[in-house]
Amino acid sequence: MKKYLAIPAALCLAASLLTACGGGKGETTAADTKAEQGQTAAAEKETAKTADGGSEQITLRFSWWGGEERLAATLDVIKQFEEVNPNIKIEPEYGSSDGYADKLATQLASGTAPDIIQIDPGLMPALVSNETNYFLDLNTSSFDFSNFDENYYKLRINGFYDGKQLGIPTGISGGAVLVNQGLADQIGIDFHTQYTWDDIFDWAKKVREYDDSMYLICSNKDYVANILANNYAKQLSGKTFINEETKEINLTSEQWQEVYTFVKRLYDEEVIAPASYSAAYSGDNMQSDPNWIAGKYVCSFTYMSTMETLAAANADAEYTAGLFPLYQGSDVDAWNANCPQIIAINAKSKNPEAAVEFLDYFFNNEKAMETLGCTRSVPPTAKAREICTADGSLSKLLAEAADVAGSYSGMVDDKYFSAAEAKQILTDEVEAVGFGVATPESASEETISLLNNYISGIQ
Repeated sequence: MKKYLAIPAALCLAASLLTACGGGKGETTAADTKAEQGQTAAAEKETAKTADGGSEQITLRFSWWGGEERLAATLDVIKQFEEVNPNIKIEPEYGSSDGYADKLATQLASGTAPDIIQIDPGLMPALVSNETNYFLDLNTSSFDFSNFDENYYKLRINGFYDGKQLGIPTGISGGAVLVNQGLADQIGIDFHTQYTWDDIFDWAKKVREYDDSMYLICSNKDYVANILANNYAKQLSGKTFINEETKEINLTSEQWQEVYTFVKRLYDEEVIAPASYSAAYSGDNMQSDPNWIAGKYVCSFTYMSTMETLAAANADAEYTAGLFPLYQGSDVDAWNANCPQIIAINAKSKNPEAAVEFLDYFFNNEKAMETLGCTRSVPPTAKAREICTADGSLSKLLAEAADVAGSYSGMVDDKYFSAAEAKQILTDEVEAVGFGVATPESASEETISLLNNYISGIQ
């Protein structure tokens, strides 16, 4: 930001020098000399103020959540930026993710939100509208996107809405197939050549024949719903779950039945462990499953953000990143890379140019890239990934998973189904089918009813 403040000083100094030298053959009066001296002194004073931080000190608030490693790295980058921009102070506001979304929504509505904001991509759709205009369109700013892949950052899940770039993806994340490569080789299963959902059921039989204490996929209700059923449904229908224009459900009753029949087959044909067993390891806790630790699963359909935690739970195994399954005959692969967080600039910030300058340093400066490493998942730019691979902060496994995720064209969830309330409907019905308390038919009816109730409450 120094360059913005230095311009007025330079102009004043140039003006005073021109005045001093431009008297020609005319005689200079004492008053003129005094005025010139005053202008020069003022210019020198302004230049000195700018050089040591100046009186026009700018303070920007930056909010984010995350653990200790992310905190330390982010504070380090803030310090780096402030050292080269002494007139800009970044006030950190950080904590856990608990309550973050509700607090941010309140701050945005009341006009008290920070200047720079880390946002969950799932929350973003609910905050974006022409009426609110909460976030700065970075297309109108000086932010340098040249290090970013345009096909990636110009996805809605990564901050792109209605032609406006309202945020910057902090990393590249998304689904990942973590394969116990040694076990897959022993059984004769190839996750590195494109395969179908039908292949999964055939492979599950081979696994159970090989060892009836083993399963093909380590999963639980949350991952069955949000990864397996979600992508199966989109490949089946070729559409997102809810039409954003009409607010109608895209999947028919028959298609919902097929989705839940697929879920039922996962349990019935022993592709995954029984629901009663996996319930003890729900959410992001599959690494605690003793059978995963013992190497009794061939793979796990997980996320890039959790695959290394899973891999670390069984350090004796060799893990690779496999491809994703496709629905036979579908033109939609559904699997997409997305970001774990978005960083946006508050449109009501009093100093948007300074905020842009900070984010430009945060994302594009090589020292900042090295410092941040993978604290916000796999870095979003090839340049940052290269730096992190070279210094060892990015593993071969994660780099491989990012390459796989980026090779699929993907289908991002619609803005209505992105909400936690809608996703919970699918998760609850998957659980009911898994425990046998709902049939594919009854789960289909319940899903449509609950989604219609949800949609009716959308303004």
